[in-house]
Amino acid sequence: MTTLREALKSQDFALTAKLSMAPGQSAHDLVQDARLLATAVDAIQVPDNAHARPHISSIAAAALITREGIDPVIHMNCRDRNRVAVQSDLLGAQALGVSNVLLMRGNSLPADHLPRTTNVFDLSAIDLVATAAAIRDNVALAGGKLPDGPELYVGAVATAFRPNDDWQPEKLLTKADAGAQFIQLQVCMDAKIIEAYAAKLVAAKLTWRFQVLAALAVFESGDAARAWKKKRPDAVIPRTVIDRLDNADNPQQEGIAICAELLAALKKIPGIAGADLNTSGETAAILTAIDTSGVRGA
Repeated sequence: MTTLREALKSQDFALTAKLSMAPGQSAHDLVQDARLLATAVDAIQVPDNAHARPHISSIAAAALITREGIDPVIHMNCRDRNRVAVQSDLLGAQALGVSNVLLMRGNSLPADHLPRTTNVFDLSAIDLVATAAAIRDNVALAGGKLPDGPELYVGAVATAFRPNDDWQPEKLLTKADAGAQFIQLQVCMDAKIIEAYAAKLVAAKLTWRFQVLAALAVFESGDAARAWKKKRPDAVIPRTVIDRLDNADNPQQEGIAICAELLAALKKIPGIAGADLNTSGETAAILTAIDTSGVRGA
């Protein structure tokens, strides 16, 4: 089994894909989607109750797909857990053979969320990274016995933007100091913005300390792209992308073409070690975008 760690540290362009998880999804369907995606990517990313919609836990889902010989990346947020739950879940994931964790603050619950639920935020995003790194480095839980399991590979998130000349990646430096080993960007459908952002990370020599995954999405329509942007305000989806989808005779094919073009462009950007692929539609669209892009060609 190829692991995310191996793929990101190789000279090749690493690929991951995110499972589209939803309330009521069965374990069988989840595994089937993971098997399909694993034919074209190095690891499968497992969301953590995105948009505050409960589904099979990311740890349980990761355990299911690990049995299939697939390397999972579990997402974990600060919104839904206090410090004890964070430590317990990290140890539990490790005991189940999961090594990759992508850690984030998580968006606050919407005001109209029902049933009424409390944001936790016992830890900051930096605290969460530091906690995982302490478990990885065997300096956590004094007096306790850590479970047998793989060494954690700790990731954190960031948002790409077009930086000015004076900008320095201080927050990413803090995440690296806390123990982050890879950084995953929010969805950005503008290769020039990613290139400008990555150039700053290269100049600061941060790419010597962690690998960077960009993130793209395959949209099935202009409406799907607008909905994505509304739910994920950090996503960068230019008007030109939405216009192409709106004006296309076949929006689904256009969405695949847009993602494939961007994927091919990302492979050429110094400092970008790979990409995570998402979709608003059918899982198979991700496979088609990868095939069309040629990034896994000879």
